[in-house]
Amino acid sequence: MQAREAYLDRVTTEVEEVASRVAQLKGRFAKQKVSVKLDHYWELDHVRSRFAEFKRRVQELEDADDLELATLQEEVDLAWKDLMQAVDALMAALH
Repeated sequence: MQAREAYLDRVTTEVEEVASRVAQLKGRFAKQKVSVKLDHYWELDHVRSRFAEFKRRVQELEDADDLELATLQEEVDLAWKDLMQAVDALMAALH
């Protein structure tokens, strides 16, 4: 597994990527009619909850001892994949 600092640097880059995609998503969402927004409210809520989970996992990783590091890196990676799938699904729905 990667050293904690290198891994957290990679995670920071991923957060910047998702922030950019969320900005695009917000722009698309803002242009939608109210009925479309209501139709996709739960998907947006899912994106928010996946982001909160990702953020929680990163915090756990930052606070972890070296014995937990490998397991927590895997959990961060899974949370990242879940977050990106949620963002991609909502982006596709608003296309």
